[in-house]
Amino acid sequence: MASSENQRKEKSKVQTNMVMLTVVTSTIILTVNIVLFIYISRAIDVINKVYSTNVEIGELSESLNQVRGSMTEYLNTKSTDSMEQYFDATQQYRDYLSDLVLQGQGRDNTAILQDIQGLSDTYLSVAEETIQAKRGRVVEKYNAGYERSEKIYGYINAYIYSLNNEQFRQNSEKYAALRASLRSLAAVTMSVILAVALINILLTIVMTKNIMDPVRQKEIMMESHLKDAELKYLQAQVNPHFLYNTLNAGAQLAMLEDAEKTSGYLQNVAAFFRYKIKGEDKETTLEQEIALVDNYIHILNVRFSGEIHYEKELDERCLSVSVPGMILQPIVENAVNHGIRDIEREKKIILKVERLPELIRVRIEDNGVGLTEERLREIMSGNAGENPMMKDSNGVGIANVISRLRLFYDREDVMQMFSEGRDRGTIVDILIPVTE
Repeated sequence: MASSENQRKEKSKVQTNMVMLTVVTSTIILTVNIVLFIYISRAIDVINKVYSTNVEIGELSESLNQVRGSMTEYLNTKSTDSMEQYFDATQQYRDYLSDLVLQGQGRDNTAILQDIQGLSDTYLSVAEETIQAKRGRVVEKYNAGYERSEKIYGYINAYIYSLNNEQFRQNSEKYAALRASLRSLAAVTMSVILAVALINILLTIVMTKNIMDPVRQKEIMMESHLKDAELKYLQAQVNPHFLYNTLNAGAQLAMLEDAEKTSGYLQNVAAFFRYKIKGEDKETTLEQEIALVDNYIHILNVRFSGEIHYEKELDERCLSVSVPGMILQPIVENAVNHGIRDIEREKKIILKVERLPELIRVRIEDNGVGLTEERLREIMSGNAGENPMMKDSNGVGIANVISRLRLFYDREDVMQMFSEGRDRGTIVDILIPVTE
């Protein structure tokens, strides 16, 4: 009886110590996560600002070139299309310049931005006068106007180049500081992980030093639980925003170090996460949706050594149509995960965009395992339940896509699915209504 009582007391003591160990470990992990969350949130804000201005300046320069090109084309051809292109390019350039000036208030580069704005106003005014002279066939006036506009264009380009260099220098300094900060974060994180692991080991040794054999199994299970907790701790550090912005910074660093393939891959991954973060409730264009699919396939082919053969047949006239966000990538992901991933033959995904009399049809076709007629009916009726066809890894299923398409276009007939049976592949058609 005494031995049994001692055994019960020993077990109770072990259980108490295990509970204390779990509480201490969980408290440490929770505290570290809170600190890391605050630090990562601040780092995200800094990352979002690094190099974004250089991109905006590049867009401004490209827009200025479009203004010049469309004006020159009009002076050479005097066509209505070139005139429309000129007006569109002019408005776009004004918008880019206005945004850049507003964002530049209070910066060291404000004076340069003001000079660019003043020269731009003059340039657009001279360009307008030159076009009017061309329309009125006043040869001397539009020749003189064109020469003057070219000089002002050169001045603006020089200022933009100077602004871009100065901004890049400032951003490089910020990036260097940020990189050092992220390295410090990695070192702190690793130190905390090692400290938690060391504490766990020490406490486990103390607890199990005199444990009886019948209780030893519980100790082993506890160690397993602690390892799972550490793994979840590591996984919890990565959130979509931090991952996207870190990848984007990595792409910039790879570009600076001439690692073109690595930079290209990181840019695809960063673009993919940026689009996913934007969310499915945002309106976008068919062209941007296809670009997301391109990024997704690129990422998969890097991961799976180019196994997926991806083909596109696109009608360029259809790419600017408005669509709800996240309607193509979930279907392509479903085709990969549940269609072609495990087949032994060539894995193929075909994306077609074609104009029909009253519709734009977007077809996603795979050569995978196919679907039965019963399964097709379940999916299209929304009664597929928890089947993987209805829930992808990113939580956006086919039923969700159908519902959003119906709400967006206010019509029922927005998607069709076809399959000739097992191992005959699957076709998904998205039907986009078009009004002239």
